[in-house]
Amino acid sequence: MMDGMKILSDTLSAVVVSAVVLAGMYCSSGCGGGEEGDDGVAGLIEQLGSKDPDTHLHAAWALTKMKAKALGPLVEALRSSNRTLARRAGCVLASIGREAADLLTEAMADSEFSRPHIAASALVQIDPGDRAAVDTLLETLKKGDAEARAMSARALERVELEVDTVISALLAALRDSDANVCRKAAESLGALGRRSIAGLIVALSDSRVHCRDHVAMVLGRLGPPAGQAAAGLVTMLKRGDDNERAVAVYVLGKIAPEPQVVTGALIGALSDTEEEVSEMAARVLGMLGAPAVEALSESLSDKSVRRPGYAALALAIIGPPARGATDRLLSLLKNGDEESRGLAAYALSKVADGKAEIISALTGALQNDPSEYSVQMYAAEALGRIAPPARAAIPALTEALKHSSKAVRQAAAEAIENIKSPKPTSRPDSQHGSCHHDHGHFH
Repeated sequence: MMDGMKILSDTLSAVVVSAVVLAGMYCSSGCGGGEEGDDGVAGLIEQLGSKDPDTHLHAAWALTKMKAKALGPLVEALRSSNRTLARRAGCVLASIGREAADLLTEAMADSEFSRPHIAASALVQIDPGDRAAVDTLLETLKKGDAEARAMSARALERVELEVDTVISALLAALRDSDANVCRKAAESLGALGRRSIAGLIVALSDSRVHCRDHVAMVLGRLGPPAGQAAAGLVTMLKRGDDNERAVAVYVLGKIAPEPQVVTGALIGALSDTEEEVSEMAARVLGMLGAPAVEALSESLSDKSVRRPGYAALALAIIGPPARGATDRLLSLLKNGDEESRGLAAYALSKVADGKAEIISALTGALQNDPSEYSVQMYAAEALGRIAPPARAAIPALTEALKHSSKAVRQAAAEAIENIKSPKPTSRPDSQHGSCHHDHGHFH
């Protein structure tokens, strides 16, 4: 699912960097600049439109090195019926820099040139304060075709004048009928920084915006300064589709929201139909820390919570400040389903101390139905983490060395070793902190 919310980064600068840096790998024996004749330039221009990455990257690198000799043919290539070639020619002209600026300005002003936005996109890379280029991009964003609107939206992230006007135009573009234009506009608004936050927050709740998940991800990139987006993200979490709910939870973890604003919605997400959403909600609740403990503790015994084990995971992330949830964790360890008991065992080892009651409960879990090996594995690991106070569990752990599951046997062996010769931890916490599932079991 996370692939569906991945932020695209197809910027002009990335293309240029790829052309200059990557192509050099293929040209170490001398695709040198300045020595090719007109035929050589024409050949490189043709290669620039190739579908083969090695070919067009080599051509971009060589043409960039040629500078003045390549300018005229590159400007002419902006008019090519091959849009890919035209865009790449614009990128190379931008990488050549100020030597190309006058020719780009002329091309942009030519009334017979059907793609002035390509020249304008190159110009704002050379001079972010070029007013004519900015005006051209703004005009294209309103009236161009979908491809031109998307390219203009992305290029506008570079401008350094009329920024408020540009932000307004990009916010309007979030309502574009073409989803790619919407995404490019969101990316540029994120690049323009904090001044875009208020408008992006409004867009989260605008039904005319067809890339609200993308808008949310951009707000997540902006981090805590976008904390006021929490309310809109909570609405998305409650009403969005599968992807939007996953994005909403993920971004809530990035913007450091006020716990009182989001805790209830995140507790609700522990019952989400998508397990990924529930697990992410647990992790964000864990990040909220002590203010979330009371609600998480109550959810352990709330029959309406579909996955109380994830509440236990959140409490484990919080650690000792969640010690008040010990009694409910013990109850979940005894009465929950297999997933919940495993996570309760893990949480007890992180939250509680080595009291006899806890050691007894974990030892009992270790001796439960051997088919529930995930519970036994986590119980063994928990006893090993408690270490010396769990010495009374050594007989049960020794018996677990005969278990049919290699994971249980390994956990029992490490627990015995750690109880007898205590170490800081028997396994890195990072492994326990990512309790992923495979057909109902942990691994």
